[in-house]
Amino acid sequence: MARGCPVVRLRRHIQAGFFFWTAFIGTLFALWAFAHMRGKTPPVPRPAGVDGFLPISALMSLRLWLAGGGVHPVHPAALAILLGAMAMSWVVARSFCSHLCPVGAVSEWLGRLGRKLLGKTWELPRLLDVPLRGLKWLLSGFFVWATWFSMSLAQVKAFLDSPYNRVADVKLLLFFAEPSRITVAVLGVLVVASILVRDFWCRYLCPYGALVGVFGRFALWRIRRDPATCTDCRRCTKVCPARLPVHALEVVRSGECTGCQDCVAACPVNGCLRLAGPGKLALRPAHGVLLAFGVYLAITGAFRLAGHWRGAVTEVEYARRLPEIHSPLYTHVGGMAGAELPTGPPELAPAH
Repeated sequence: MARGCPVVRLRRHIQAGFFFWTAFIGTLFALWAFAHMRGKTPPVPRPAGVDGFLPISALMSLRLWLAGGGVHPVHPAALAILLGAMAMSWVVARSFCSHLCPVGAVSEWLGRLGRKLLGKTWELPRLLDVPLRGLKWLLSGFFVWATWFSMSLAQVKAFLDSPYNRVADVKLLLFFAEPSRITVAVLGVLVVASILVRDFWCRYLCPYGALVGVFGRFALWRIRRDPATCTDCRRCTKVCPARLPVHALEVVRSGECTGCQDCVAACPVNGCLRLAGPGKLALRPAHGVLLAFGVYLAITGAFRLAGHWRGAVTEVEYARRLPEIHSPLYTHVGGMAGAELPTGPPELAPAH
């Protein structure tokens, strides 16, 4: 693959930029959260973008929203980011995974590291590859079942209003800041596996990828191949991170395709592979990347303009809750059943 190809550079620049922006947001969030837990005034405001790491809350908020309950005020950015990921993956097949997902970026970088260190990455035999790929679909299905079918709408709203959900972002931070030995061991195994096997996490375990893959299966713009000009060089198949037989497909419809367009960049015949949409309307490769990114920005921007980005939990409430974050009130069971603490007057919410 031509690494200097404009579409490859553009996608990777956006991917890297989003990763470092996410890391910056995470750093601000850690400074904010640990200050509150120590009973001090945070030196920085809470960045709402951390809600993107709360997919369970987002799925429940989506259910409530579709049922006519409006945008739930606790972690509304989680719903915005989920809808943005779904929308861009429906417009350009599963493009969230290859364009914006920070975990996907790390997985891709570890794969490149593996090729530099070892000269190659391994492909698991089909006997293992097929059932392992099913794991992410099972995990995604479980989360959808748990949030959409096993709970009533009243239970969903009760969870979204619960003490646990109000501080779920900080609970997630502590999961990584205060990891158990099992957590460290699992993360270590995933890192090593991602170095040895390209996109190990994304290919086999990521439930978020499976969820947006459903939308990617019905995407408006997807990779099409012109059999009349194809030379059967198979370069497209060799570079495909999803290990799809692109050289043998006229239209790539698989939910595994992430719309990365690495195959388009690798093709030696101009126009043989293209990103084509309704009525076979083709886009230039770079325009496909910008379209996907633009859809995400449009969705999240609309939520911002509508006032559904920063949550309703005030700084006063956080100051009361976070010093006791380790109490039973903030377990799943305690968080659903525990009594609410005073939230403080709405006007004390941060103005930023």
